[in-house]
Amino acid sequence: MTATISARLLTAQECAILLLRLIELRNQEGTPTSRVRLSDLTLRRLWGRHRLDREFVDEVQEWLFRGGWTIFFAGSTYAAIKTSAVLNWSRLSSKRLLEEVGTDDLRYIQNGDFDFAKHARLLVSETDIYDSD
Repeated sequence: MTATISARLLTAQECAILLLRLIELRNQEGTPTSRVRLSDLTLRRLWGRHRLDREFVDEVQEWLFRGGWTIFFAGSTYAAIKTSAVLNWSRLSSKRLLEEVGTDDLRYIQNGDFDFAKHARLLVSETDIYDSD
């Protein structure tokens, strides 16, 4: 069996439609989902691309918004989530930095006096994919 090469590259709109169709097919198999994980390889195969550049994925995302989905790169894989699902998430506000008892972090940040090193531990994740030692 030989692979066929498309005469043209699919547009971002066509790629968004294909991804939404793939999600639709998955939802027909069982419980509907509001989020999916997609490998780079899966998207390249689905969209007929050798590589996925950021500008193209951003353009696909613009079309996905119209279908109620958002796609993003999550470190080592892509993910798509139903945009409406995000609306139920907890909201964060910068007011927390102002209201924390005994601190005025926003003022320190604005003055260039914030101690970033003290909080650098926040950048280390238990699931850091790049720390495989």
